[in-house]
Amino acid sequence: MARVGLPSWVPWRRWGWMAVSFGFHRGLSTLLAPKAERAPRWLPACRQKTSISFLSRPDLPNLAYKRLKGKSPGIIFIPGYMSNMNGTKALAIEEFCKSLGHAYIRFDYSGVGNSDGNLEECTVGKWRKDVLSIIDDLAEGPQILVGSSLGGWLMLHAAIARPQKVVALIGVATAVDSLVTQFNQLPVENSKRKNYIFLYSG
Repeated sequence: MARVGLPSWVPWRRWGWMAVSFGFHRGLSTLLAPKAERAPRWLPACRQKTSISFLSRPDLPNLAYKRLKGKSPGIIFIPGYMSNMNGTKALAIEEFCKSLGHAYIRFDYSGVGNSDGNLEECTVGKWRKDVLSIIDDLAEGPQILVGSSLGGWLMLHAAIARPQKVVALIGVATAVDSLVTQFNQLPVENSKRKNYIFLYSG
């Protein structure tokens, strides 16, 4: 069977191996496996289009995002440190979701890309709130979270905080707690500097 709409370098058959399912849900391979009756060959004129939008949040920076409407479960891409929603992985996953007709959301953290906010004032704790805002205010129904690098760590935090909405996880070079590990290895005089501290406070 042809790998519809997916770049040849993406090992789609292995996605299920990297997924962690929550509750009595089918594996990711079953959920997203290309099937003739579920994955039509989308013609260019029939492909869903995404446009940039902003999620308004009281007392918090507005988040830029792009949403692709489709069937459940939806997929949310959580980027790595200083990455934005226009990265190679984010766009490749969008094409994959288009080919199967699944809903998809990609976004920029506050202070990054097109989102509002000052990067120097951002923290991992604030980016965790960004992820939860996307899940709470934009995502409809069960979601599969795809976290890249630092996004993999935030993905785990989001899954713990929203177990009722997260049905599976996919980690791409997941940096689980790596920032804290690196921070703890710094000399005391360096760890007290502002440019290190802002990464870890909540």
